[in-house]
Amino acid sequence: GRRRTQNNLPQLVFVSQMSTSLHGAFFLSLALFSSFSNSFVSAACTHEYGQATYGDIYQKFQGLEASGGSTYAKGARANGLHIYIDPTVTEIEETAKVSVHEYVHLLQQGYLNEELVLDTAPTGGVPLSDSSSSVGNGLRFQAINYCGVAEATVTKHLEALNAMPDDVKLFDHPTFVIFYSQTPGEGTGNCNAAQTETFARDAFNAIYGEDCPGMESTPMIWEANENHVVAEGEAEFLATNVYTSSYTSFNGKVYWEQKIADGKTDCKLPGNNPNFYVHSGSSQDVDDMKDKMQNAGVSPACSNNAIGELMYASFVNYCLEKKGANALDDWCTPEALRRVWKAAPTEGFDCAFFNQYGWTWGEVVAKMYTEYQVDTSAVATTVPSLCLYDQTCSGEPKPCRRLPSYTHDEALAKCPFEVIASCGDISLSSASSSSSSRSSPANVAMISAAVAASVSFFFAFFLN
Repeated sequence: GRRRTQNNLPQLVFVSQMSTSLHGAFFLSLALFSSFSNSFVSAACTHEYGQATYGDIYQKFQGLEASGGSTYAKGARANGLHIYIDPTVTEIEETAKVSVHEYVHLLQQGYLNEELVLDTAPTGGVPLSDSSSSVGNGLRFQAINYCGVAEATVTKHLEALNAMPDDVKLFDHPTFVIFYSQTPGEGTGNCNAAQTETFARDAFNAIYGEDCPGMESTPMIWEANENHVVAEGEAEFLATNVYTSSYTSFNGKVYWEQKIADGKTDCKLPGNNPNFYVHSGSSQDVDDMKDKMQNAGVSPACSNNAIGELMYASFVNYCLEKKGANALDDWCTPEALRRVWKAAPTEGFDCAFFNQYGWTWGEVVAKMYTEYQVDTSAVATTVPSLCLYDQTCSGEPKPCRRLPSYTHDEALAKCPFEVIASCGDISLSSASSSSSSRSSPANVAMISAAVAASVSFFFAFFLN
C-alpha cells in the first residue's frame, strides 16, 4: 500500500493504503439476506452499533446502498462522511458542497448526543482518541480514497471543509471522508465487489479501530429529540449559502434557489398537495407524509431533502418577515440554530426553538402551510410539538407528539417542558429512516439480525 500527502495543504491527508491480509481473527461472517446472497466479513467491534456502522460502509463500497451520509457514533475516536462521486458531474465544487452538508449533520448529532460541548475549535491537532493508532497524524479532515477518485476532487472536498469557520470545527477528533464511486467498477476506480471486504474493513478500522474503542452501544435517544426537516434544510442551506468561502466557480445561492424551485415542482407546491404536513418535523412524521403523498401520485423526488429544504426556505422567509432584511445576519444565524441543537437534549427541540427565537414551532409551520397553500386556515395550535425524550428513558427511543401545540403565551409559561420521566407519552413508532435515502443502518434490514437489531442512527439524507 501507499500513502499520498499534499504538502501544500497542511491539514489534508490522503489515506490510500490497503492491507492484503484479512486479519481473520478479527472478523465474523455475516450474511446479507433480502434479495442479496453475498456474505461479508465484519470488523472485530462486536456490539450492534459497530456492526451496523461496518455494514453500512460495506454496502456503500459494494454499491448496495447508493446514498451519501455521515456516520456519527457517540464515544468513537473519529467521525465518518460518505461521499459518492458521480463521474458525470464536471463541477468539482458542486460535489464538495456535499461534504459540507454532511459535516453539518455531524454537528447536529454531536449536540443532540450532548457530546459536542466545545464552543471554539480545539487548538493544535485532533488525534484519534486511541493513541495507539498513527493513522492521520492528528489532522482534522482526512480522506479515504480506495476507489481512485481524482485527487483534484478529493483535495477540493477537504479544502471546503477546512475553509469552514473555526466556530464549527468543534470536534476533538478527526473526521474522515470516505469517497465512493457512483458506479462501482465502471471507470471510476477499483470499487468492485472482489475488493469490497478489504475496502470496508480497512476503512472501518482506520476510522473507528478494529475493536471500536470508546464507541457506545446505547439506544439512540437523540433521534427522538431531532427535528428532521430542520436538520435537512439547515445542512443544505449552510452548504450553499453560508460556508462557501472555498467555492470559486460554484454559485451556491443560485444552486439553492434552483433546488427550491425544483422542490416545489416535485412536491406539487403551491396549492396542489393537500398532504404536505410536516407536523412535528420528526423523521417518522416525514416518512408518514411521504407515504401519503406518493399514494396520491406525488413524485418520489419529493424526498426528505426536498421537504427539509422547502421547510427551511419558508423558515428563512419567516425570519425576514419578522426581523427585517438583516435577519440572517443578526437573528436567524447559524450560531442561533446551533444553540437550539445544543439545548434540545435538555429542553426538547420545540422549547429550545422557542427560547432561542421567541416563536413556537407551530407558528413557523402554520406560516409555511399558508405560504405553500397547503392549508391557508392553519393555525399554530393545530401543529404537533415534539416533546422531550430524556436520556434516562429505557428502551428504543421514539418521538412523541403533544397535541395541540402550545400557543405563544402557553410556551412562555411551560418551556422548558418537563422531562418524560416515565416515558409513557410516546405515541409514534420508531424514528426509523428505512424508507428514506438516509445513510442509515436501518437499511441494514438486509443484514443479519446481529447487525439489523441495532438502530437507524444517521440523519444525513443527501445526494446533491
